Amino acid sequence: MEKKYQIFISSTYEDLKEVRQKVIHTILTMNQFPAGMELFSAADEEQWEIIKETIDSSDYYVLIIGRKYGSVISDGEDAGISYTEKEFNYAKDKGIPILAFIMDREAKADGTQIETNPDKMKGFLNFVENVKTGRLVKFWKNADELCAQLSQTLYKAMQRGNRPGWVRTTEFNIEESYARILQLTDRIHVLEALNSDLKMQTDRKPLLQIKVEPDTDQDANLKVVDNTVYFEVVPVYMEDAVKGIDYTDEFNRKHHATAEEVRVCRHICKNGMALRFLVTNNGDARATGVRVRWEFPKELLVISLNELVHYYDPHFSCINAGAFNNWERRFFAPEEKQGTGEKFVGMKELVSVEDIANLLDPAYSNEVVSIFAGEVLFDKEEVRHYETSSVNGVYLLPLSAGEFDINVSVLCNDMPKPEMQKIKVVVK
Repeated sequence: MEKKYQIFISSTYEDLKEVRQKVIHTILTMNQFPAGMELFSAADEEQWEIIKETIDSSDYYVLIIGRKYGSVISDGEDAGISYTEKEFNYAKDKGIPILAFIMDREAKADGTQIETNPDKMKGFLNFVENVKTGRLVKFWKNADELCAQLSQTLYKAMQRGNRPGWVRTTEFNIEESYARILQLTDRIHVLEALNSDLKMQTDRKPLLQIKVEPDTDQDANLKVVDNTVYFEVVPVYMEDAVKGIDYTDEFNRKHHATAEEVRVCRHICKNGMALRFLVTNNGDARATGVRVRWEFPKELLVISLNELVHYYDPHFSCINAGAFNNWERRFFAPEEKQGTGEKFVGMKELVSVEDIANLLDPAYSNEVVSIFAGEVLFDKEEVRHYETSSVNGVYLLPLSAGEFDINVSVLCNDMPKPEMQKIKVVVK
Protein backbone atom coordinates (compact mmCIF):
# COMPACT_ATOMS: atom_id res chain seq x y z
CA MET A 1 0.00 0.00 0.00
CA GLU A 2 1.34 3.39 -0.98
CA LYS A 3 1.65 5.75 1.96
CA LYS A 4 1.29 9.52 2.00
CA TYR A 5 2.93 11.49 4.80
CA GLN A 6 1.88 14.64 6.63
CA ILE A 7 4.70 17.16 7.17
CA PHE A 8 4.29 19.95 9.72
CA ILE A 9 6.15 23.14 8.74
CA SER A 10 7.32 25.33 11.62
CA SER A 11 9.07 28.70 11.34
CA THR A 12 8.71 32.38 12.01
CA TYR A 13 6.16 33.72 9.56
CA GLU A 14 6.55 37.28 8.25
CA ASP A 15 10.29 37.07 7.44
CA LEU A 16 10.01 33.61 5.85
CA LYS A 17 6.62 33.92 4.14
CA GLU A 18 7.97 33.42 0.62
CA VAL A 19 10.29 30.62 1.77
CA ARG A 20 7.36 28.80 3.38
CA GLN A 21 5.36 28.99 0.15
CA LYS A 22 8.22 27.38 -1.80
CA VAL A 23 8.61 24.69 0.85
CA ILE A 24 4.88 23.94 0.72
CA HIS A 25 5.06 23.73 -3.07
CA THR A 26 8.05 21.33 -2.82
CA ILE A 27 6.16 19.02 -0.47
CA LEU A 28 3.10 19.07 -2.72
CA THR A 29 5.20 18.17 -5.77
CA MET A 30 6.40 15.12 -3.78
CA ASN A 31 2.69 14.15 -3.48
CA GLN A 32 2.80 14.57 0.32
CA PHE A 33 0.68 16.67 2.69
CA PRO A 34 2.12 19.94 4.09
CA ALA A 35 0.59 21.23 7.32
CA GLY A 36 1.33 24.86 8.18
CA MET A 37 -0.11 27.40 10.57
CA GLU A 38 -0.84 30.09 7.98
CA LEU A 39 -4.52 30.02 8.94
CA PHE A 40 -4.04 30.01 12.72
CA SER A 41 -2.87 32.44 15.38
CA ALA A 42 -0.46 30.66 17.72
CA ALA A 43 -1.07 33.32 20.35
CA ASP A 44 -4.61 32.04 20.87
CA GLU A 45 -4.82 29.23 23.44
CA GLU A 46 -7.63 27.48 21.55
CA GLN A 47 -5.59 27.57 18.36
CA TRP A 48 -2.61 26.12 20.26
CA GLU A 49 -4.73 23.05 20.96
CA ILE A 50 -5.31 22.75 17.19
CA ILE A 51 -1.57 23.13 16.58
CA LYS A 52 -0.82 20.34 19.05
CA GLU A 53 -3.37 18.05 17.40
CA THR A 54 -1.87 18.82 13.99
CA ILE A 55 1.66 18.02 15.21
CA ASP A 56 0.38 14.82 16.85
CA SER A 57 -1.08 13.65 13.52
CA SER A 58 2.02 14.60 11.50
CA ASP A 59 4.67 12.11 10.45
CA TYR A 60 7.54 14.62 10.25
CA TYR A 61 8.25 18.03 11.76
CA VAL A 62 10.18 20.41 9.48
CA LEU A 63 11.79 23.34 11.31
CA ILE A 64 13.05 26.28 9.24
CA ILE A 65 15.17 28.84 11.09
CA GLY A 66 16.08 32.18 9.54
CA ARG A 67 17.54 35.14 11.41
CA LYS A 68 14.56 36.08 13.65
CA TYR A 69 13.29 34.59 16.90
CA GLY A 70 9.63 35.51 16.39
CA SER A 71 6.91 36.48 18.84
CA VAL A 72 7.72 35.69 22.47
CA ILE A 73 5.20 34.18 24.91
CA SER A 74 4.45 36.67 27.68
CA ASP A 75 3.04 34.45 30.44
CA GLY A 76 2.49 30.89 31.55
CA GLU A 77 5.00 28.05 31.86
CA ASP A 78 6.45 28.88 28.41
CA ALA A 79 6.96 32.58 29.12
CA GLY A 80 10.12 33.98 27.54
CA ILE A 81 10.40 31.59 24.58
CA SER A 82 9.05 32.06 21.07
CA TYR A 83 6.01 30.25 19.68
CA THR A 84 8.27 28.52 17.16
CA GLU A 85 10.44 27.17 19.98
CA LYS A 86 7.30 26.06 21.81
CA GLU A 87 6.23 24.05 18.74
CA PHE A 88 9.72 22.54 18.49
CA ASN A 89 9.73 21.52 22.17
CA TYR A 90 6.31 19.91 21.79
CA ALA A 91 7.32 17.92 18.68
CA LYS A 92 10.52 16.81 20.45
CA ASP A 93 8.60 15.65 23.54
CA LYS A 94 6.15 13.73 21.34
CA GLY A 95 8.96 11.94 19.50
CA ILE A 96 8.03 13.32 16.07
CA PRO A 97 11.09 13.04 13.73
CA ILE A 98 12.55 16.55 13.41
CA LEU A 99 14.17 17.74 10.17
CA ALA A 100 15.88 21.05 10.95
CA PHE A 101 17.15 23.60 8.41
CA ILE A 102 19.10 26.66 9.62
CA MET A 103 20.01 29.67 7.49
CA ASP A 104 23.74 29.76 6.82
CA ARG A 105 25.73 32.58 8.42
CA GLU A 106 26.90 33.66 4.95
CA ALA A 107 23.38 33.90 3.51
CA LYS A 108 22.14 37.34 2.52
CA ALA A 109 19.26 38.86 4.49
CA ASP A 110 17.79 42.35 4.53
CA GLY A 111 17.14 44.42 7.66
CA THR A 112 13.56 43.16 8.08
CA GLN A 113 14.79 39.58 8.28
CA ILE A 114 17.37 40.05 11.04
CA GLU A 115 16.68 40.02 14.78
CA THR A 116 17.62 43.37 16.34
CA ASN A 117 16.15 43.01 19.83
CA PRO A 118 19.05 42.07 22.22
CA ASP A 119 16.84 39.96 24.49
CA LYS A 120 15.31 38.13 21.55
CA MET A 121 18.74 37.62 20.01
CA LYS A 122 19.91 35.87 23.19
CA GLY A 123 16.87 33.60 23.09
CA PHE A 124 17.40 32.99 19.37
CA LEU A 125 21.02 31.87 19.83
CA ASN A 126 20.05 29.55 22.70
CA PHE A 127 17.26 28.11 20.55
CA VAL A 128 19.63 27.40 17.64
CA GLU A 129 22.10 25.61 19.92
CA ASN A 130 19.27 23.56 21.38
CA VAL A 131 18.13 22.53 17.89
CA LYS A 132 21.67 21.51 16.87
CA THR A 133 22.17 19.36 19.99
CA GLY A 134 21.59 15.67 19.40
CA ARG A 135 20.75 15.89 15.70
CA LEU A 136 22.34 16.72 12.37
CA VAL A 137 20.90 19.89 10.83
CA LYS A 138 21.17 21.26 7.29
CA PHE A 139 22.30 24.80 6.43
CA TRP A 140 20.75 26.79 3.57
CA LYS A 141 21.56 30.08 1.84
CA ASN A 142 18.46 30.61 -0.30
CA ALA A 143 14.98 29.17 -0.80
CA ASP A 144 15.96 27.01 -3.79
CA GLU A 145 18.84 25.42 -1.88
CA LEU A 146 16.54 24.84 1.10
CA CYS A 147 13.91 23.11 -1.05
CA ALA A 148 16.54 20.87 -2.68
CA GLN A 149 17.87 19.83 0.74
CA LEU A 150 14.34 19.33 2.06
CA SER A 151 13.28 17.03 -0.78
CA GLN A 152 16.44 14.91 -0.40
CA THR A 153 16.13 14.66 3.38
CA LEU A 154 12.40 13.88 3.26
CA TYR A 155 12.94 11.23 0.60
CA LYS A 156 15.56 9.49 2.77
CA ALA A 157 13.33 9.70 5.83
CA MET A 158 10.30 8.30 3.99
CA GLN A 159 12.37 5.46 2.50
CA ARG A 160 12.93 4.13 6.00
CA GLY A 161 9.19 3.57 6.23
CA ASN A 162 9.00 3.76 10.02
CA ARG A 163 6.19 6.35 10.18
CA PRO A 164 2.45 5.49 10.05
CA GLY A 165 1.52 7.81 7.18
CA TRP A 166 -1.89 7.74 5.45
CA VAL A 167 -3.35 5.07 3.16
CA ARG A 168 -6.35 5.33 0.85
CA THR A 169 -9.28 3.32 2.20
CA THR A 170 -9.66 1.67 -1.22
CA GLU A 171 -6.24 0.10 -0.67
CA PHE A 172 -7.13 -1.25 2.78
CA ASN A 173 -8.01 -4.98 2.89
CA ILE A 174 -10.51 -5.37 5.75
CA GLU A 175 -10.59 -9.19 5.67
CA GLU A 176 -6.80 -9.43 5.69
CA SER A 177 -6.56 -6.93 8.56
CA TYR A 178 -9.22 -8.81 10.55
CA ALA A 179 -7.30 -12.07 10.14
CA ARG A 180 -4.14 -10.33 11.33
CA ILE A 181 -5.99 -8.99 14.39
CA LEU A 182 -7.10 -12.53 15.27
CA GLN A 183 -3.50 -13.75 14.98
CA LEU A 184 -2.27 -10.97 17.24
CA THR A 185 -5.07 -11.68 19.75
CA ASP A 186 -4.05 -15.34 19.93
CA ARG A 187 -0.43 -14.30 20.43
CA ILE A 188 -1.42 -11.95 23.25
CA HIS A 189 -3.19 -14.83 25.02
CA VAL A 190 -0.10 -17.03 24.67
CA LEU A 191 2.17 -14.26 25.97
CA GLU A 192 -0.15 -13.56 28.90
CA ALA A 193 -0.07 -17.24 29.87
CA LEU A 194 3.71 -17.30 29.50
CA ASN A 195 4.02 -14.15 31.59
CA SER A 196 1.87 -15.71 34.29
CA ASP A 197 4.13 -18.77 34.40
CA LEU A 198 7.24 -16.62 34.60
CA LYS A 199 5.84 -14.59 37.48
CA MET A 200 5.37 -17.82 39.43
CA GLN A 201 9.09 -18.49 39.11
CA THR A 202 10.10 -15.62 41.37
CA ASP A 203 13.64 -16.92 41.84
CA ARG A 204 14.42 -16.57 38.12
CA LYS A 205 14.97 -13.28 36.36
CA PRO A 206 16.92 -11.79 33.45
CA LEU A 207 20.10 -9.76 33.92
CA LEU A 208 20.93 -7.50 30.98
CA GLN A 209 24.46 -6.14 30.62
CA ILE A 210 25.78 -3.80 27.93
CA LYS A 211 29.31 -4.02 26.57
CA VAL A 212 31.18 -2.41 23.68
CA GLU A 213 33.89 -3.66 21.35
CA PRO A 214 35.54 -2.49 18.09
CA ASP A 215 33.49 -3.30 14.98
CA THR A 216 36.70 -3.91 13.04
CA ASP A 217 40.21 -5.09 13.90
CA GLN A 218 41.86 -2.57 11.55
CA ASP A 219 41.67 0.53 13.76
CA ALA A 220 45.10 0.82 15.38
CA ASN A 221 44.11 4.04 17.16
CA LEU A 222 41.07 2.41 18.82
CA LYS A 223 41.03 -0.03 21.73
CA VAL A 224 38.53 -1.12 24.36
CA VAL A 225 39.62 -2.15 27.87
CA ASP A 226 37.15 -3.08 30.62
CA ASN A 227 34.26 -1.52 28.69
CA THR A 228 36.15 1.78 28.32
CA VAL A 229 36.85 3.06 24.81
CA TYR A 230 40.24 4.66 24.15
CA PHE A 231 40.70 6.59 20.90
CA GLU A 232 43.54 8.73 19.57
CA VAL A 233 43.09 11.25 16.76
CA VAL A 234 45.82 10.70 14.15
CA PRO A 235 47.26 12.92 11.40
CA VAL A 236 45.54 13.22 8.04
CA TYR A 237 47.87 13.19 5.03
CA MET A 238 47.18 16.14 2.71
CA GLU A 239 50.34 16.69 0.68
CA ASP A 240 48.73 15.11 -2.40
CA ALA A 241 45.69 17.40 -2.19
CA VAL A 242 47.00 20.88 -1.29
CA LYS A 243 45.19 22.24 -4.37
CA GLY A 244 42.21 19.95 -4.00
CA ILE A 245 41.31 16.91 -6.08
CA ASP A 246 39.57 16.59 -9.45
CA TYR A 247 37.27 13.59 -9.83
CA THR A 248 34.41 12.30 -11.98
CA ASP A 249 31.07 10.83 -10.94
CA GLU A 250 29.10 7.88 -12.33
CA PHE A 251 28.00 9.99 -15.30
CA ASN A 252 31.61 10.99 -16.08
CA ARG A 253 30.88 14.56 -15.03
CA LYS A 254 33.92 16.43 -13.76
CA HIS A 255 34.01 17.84 -10.23
CA HIS A 256 36.55 19.59 -8.04
CA ALA A 257 36.88 19.01 -4.31
CA THR A 258 38.69 21.79 -2.45
CA ALA A 259 41.49 21.00 -0.03
CA GLU A 260 39.16 21.85 2.85
CA GLU A 261 36.54 19.39 1.60
CA VAL A 262 39.21 16.67 1.21
CA ARG A 263 40.49 17.40 4.72
CA VAL A 264 37.00 17.02 6.21
CA CYS A 265 36.21 13.85 4.23
CA ARG A 266 39.53 12.20 5.13
CA HIS A 267 39.17 13.15 8.77
CA ILE A 268 35.67 11.63 8.92
CA CYS A 269 36.91 8.37 7.40
CA LYS A 270 40.16 8.14 9.38
CA ASN A 271 39.27 9.53 12.80
CA GLY A 272 36.00 7.83 13.61
CA MET A 273 35.32 4.81 15.78
CA ALA A 274 33.44 1.83 14.32
CA LEU A 275 31.85 0.22 17.39
CA ARG A 276 29.69 -2.80 18.13
CA PHE A 277 27.47 -2.80 21.23
CA LEU A 278 26.56 -6.12 22.86
CA VAL A 279 23.34 -6.77 24.78
CA THR A 280 23.89 -9.90 26.89
CA ASN A 281 21.39 -11.63 29.17
CA ASN A 282 23.45 -13.13 32.02
CA GLY A 283 20.37 -14.01 34.05
CA ASP A 284 18.58 -17.35 34.34
CA ALA A 285 15.35 -16.26 32.59
CA ARG A 286 14.73 -14.77 29.18
CA ALA A 287 14.12 -11.04 28.89
CA THR A 288 11.05 -10.02 26.89
CA GLY A 289 10.26 -6.60 25.45
CA VAL A 290 13.91 -5.52 25.61
CA ARG A 291 14.49 -1.80 25.02
CA VAL A 292 17.97 -0.27 25.22
CA ARG A 293 18.86 3.38 24.57
CA TRP A 294 22.40 4.77 24.23
CA GLU A 295 22.56 8.55 24.75
CA PHE A 296 25.75 10.19 23.45
CA PRO A 297 27.23 13.50 24.61
CA LYS A 298 27.41 16.38 22.13
CA GLU A 299 31.18 15.84 21.84
CA LEU A 300 30.59 12.47 20.11
CA LEU A 301 28.64 12.64 16.86
CA VAL A 302 26.87 9.40 15.91
CA ILE A 303 26.92 8.40 12.24
CA SER A 304 25.48 5.26 10.66
CA LEU A 305 28.41 3.23 9.32
CA ASN A 306 26.05 2.01 6.61
CA GLU A 307 25.40 5.61 5.51
CA LEU A 308 29.12 6.41 5.56
CA VAL A 309 30.07 3.37 3.43
CA HIS A 310 27.36 4.19 0.89
CA TYR A 311 28.77 7.72 0.76
CA TYR A 312 32.38 6.91 -0.07
CA ASP A 313 32.23 3.48 -1.76
CA PRO A 314 31.22 3.74 -5.46
CA HIS A 315 30.20 0.07 -5.47
CA PHE A 316 27.32 1.08 -3.19
CA SER A 317 26.70 4.44 -4.89
CA CYS A 318 26.10 3.28 -8.44
CA ILE A 319 26.02 0.29 -10.76
CA ASN A 320 28.92 1.35 -12.94
CA ALA A 321 31.65 1.82 -10.32
CA GLY A 322 34.30 1.84 -13.04
CA ALA A 323 33.05 5.23 -14.24
CA PHE A 324 34.52 6.88 -11.17
CA ASN A 325 37.95 8.47 -11.42
CA ASN A 326 39.80 9.74 -8.33
CA TRP A 327 36.53 9.42 -6.37
CA GLU A 328 38.07 7.69 -3.35
CA ARG A 329 41.05 10.06 -3.19
CA ARG A 330 38.76 12.56 -1.47
CA PHE A 331 38.30 10.12 1.41
CA PHE A 332 41.59 8.22 1.64
CA ALA A 333 45.23 9.20 1.23
CA PRO A 334 47.47 7.00 -0.95
CA GLU A 335 48.07 3.66 0.76
CA GLU A 336 51.82 4.22 1.23
CA LYS A 337 51.14 7.66 2.80
CA GLN A 338 48.66 6.64 5.47
CA GLY A 339 49.51 8.33 8.78
CA THR A 340 52.45 10.35 7.39
CA GLY A 341 52.96 13.95 6.39
CA GLU A 342 51.99 17.19 8.03
CA LYS A 343 49.43 16.98 10.82
CA PHE A 344 46.60 19.02 9.33
CA VAL A 345 44.01 17.82 11.84
CA GLY A 346 44.81 18.18 15.53
CA MET A 347 42.63 18.27 18.60
CA LYS A 348 42.33 22.04 18.33
CA GLU A 349 40.89 21.91 14.82
CA LEU A 350 38.60 18.92 14.74
CA VAL A 351 35.75 19.23 12.27
CA SER A 352 32.50 20.58 13.64
CA VAL A 353 28.95 19.39 13.12
CA GLU A 354 28.48 22.20 10.59
CA ASP A 355 31.45 20.88 8.56
CA ILE A 356 29.68 17.61 7.79
CA ALA A 357 26.01 18.62 8.13
CA ASN A 358 25.49 18.80 4.37
CA LEU A 359 27.61 15.71 3.62
CA LEU A 360 25.95 12.98 5.64
CA ASP A 361 22.58 12.01 7.02
CA PRO A 362 23.43 9.85 10.08
CA ALA A 363 20.03 8.25 10.53
CA TYR A 364 19.48 4.54 9.85
CA SER A 365 16.95 2.03 11.10
CA ASN A 366 15.77 -1.55 10.68
CA GLU A 367 13.37 -3.75 12.63
CA VAL A 368 15.63 -3.88 15.70
CA VAL A 369 18.09 -0.95 15.64
CA SER A 370 17.70 2.79 14.97
CA ILE A 371 20.72 5.11 14.72
CA PHE A 372 20.37 8.89 15.07
CA ALA A 373 22.78 11.82 15.53
CA GLY A 374 22.63 11.71 19.33
CA GLU A 375 21.29 8.29 20.24
CA VAL A 376 21.00 4.62 19.29
CA LEU A 377 17.87 2.59 20.03
CA PHE A 378 17.59 -1.21 20.34
CA ASP A 379 14.16 -2.83 20.53
CA LYS A 380 13.83 -6.62 20.47
CA GLU A 381 11.01 -8.94 21.40
CA GLU A 382 13.24 -11.13 23.55
CA VAL A 383 16.84 -11.93 24.50
CA ARG A 384 17.13 -15.44 25.90
CA HIS A 385 19.25 -16.21 28.95
CA TYR A 386 22.95 -16.52 28.14
CA GLU A 387 22.25 -15.08 24.69
CA THR A 388 23.96 -12.01 23.19
CA SER A 389 22.49 -9.66 20.61
CA SER A 390 24.79 -7.24 18.82
CA VAL A 391 24.16 -3.69 17.60
CA ASN A 392 26.46 -3.13 14.63
CA GLY A 393 27.11 -0.18 12.36
CA VAL A 394 27.60 2.61 14.93
CA TYR A 395 30.33 5.10 13.94
CA LEU A 396 31.40 7.75 16.46
CA LEU A 397 33.18 10.91 15.35
CA PRO A 398 34.83 12.88 18.21
CA LEU A 399 34.37 16.65 18.07
CA SER A 400 36.78 17.41 20.93
CA ALA A 401 39.26 15.72 23.26
CA GLY A 402 38.42 14.60 26.77
CA GLU A 403 36.63 11.91 28.77
CA PHE A 404 32.94 11.39 28.04
CA ASP A 405 30.16 9.11 29.26
CA ILE A 406 27.68 7.26 27.07
CA ASN A 407 24.54 6.86 29.17
CA VAL A 408 22.75 3.56 28.61
CA SER A 409 19.14 2.96 29.65
CA VAL A 410 18.13 -0.73 29.84
CA LEU A 411 14.54 -1.91 30.23
CA CYS A 412 12.50 -5.08 29.72
CA ASN A 413 9.06 -6.33 30.75
CA ASP A 414 10.48 -7.85 33.93
CA MET A 415 11.95 -4.58 35.21
CA PRO A 416 9.82 -2.08 37.14
CA LYS A 417 11.95 0.81 35.85
CA PRO A 418 14.95 1.33 33.55
CA GLU A 419 18.42 0.42 34.80
CA MET A 420 21.20 2.89 34.01
CA GLN A 421 24.67 1.86 32.86
CA LYS A 422 27.63 3.89 31.57
CA ILE A 423 30.34 3.42 28.94
CA LYS A 424 33.35 5.72 29.19
CA VAL A 425 35.07 7.13 26.10
CA VAL A 426 38.55 8.69 26.32
CA VAL A 427 39.65 10.78 23.32
CA LYS A 428 43.24 12.03 23.01
